[in-house]
Amino acid sequence: MPKGSKPAKKKRAALLDNSGDLSHAAVAAFEHVFNRFDLDKDGALSIAELQAFARTCNDGDAFSDEELEDLRFFEQDTNKNLTLKGFLQMYHTQTSARENDTWQDLKALGFDYTLSVPPPNAPAPAPSAAAPAPAPPSNTTAAEQCASSDAFYS
Repeated sequence: MPKGSKPAKKKRAALLDNSGDLSHAAVAAFEHVFNRFDLDKDGALSIAELQAFARTCNDGDAFSDEELEDLRFFEQDTNKNLTLKGFLQMYHTQTSARENDTWQDLKALGFDYTLSVPPPNAPAPAPSAAAPAPAPPSNTTAAEQCASSDAFYS
């Protein structure tokens, strides 16, 4: 490499496509994450599975009661567990509002900026009884945020 030159920076994969929907690469990454945390393989994330996911993404902090309550706006099964469709709705909402937060989650889950599937030694779900973290302030309700994503995932 010539003196003073920098290595080529990898281009960040798109999380949203030109129409504002989740890109195919993002959907594949989120499906991988969903399946990794769906420990009982029932097609939905229970509270315990969601909390393991949250702790992995949030430096050991679980979802607060308020954050768990907000998930009711996304598709759930008859047991009120978050389905894959609901998980995609949740990430569409977050990515549309705060794309950097989604990238932080993906990094914590072992993904790089190309959205390559992480190696088997990537951070795994770990059950823990960590105290819930307080919910961050928001100017928009989860219902308002997810309203635009419902049509895409219907």
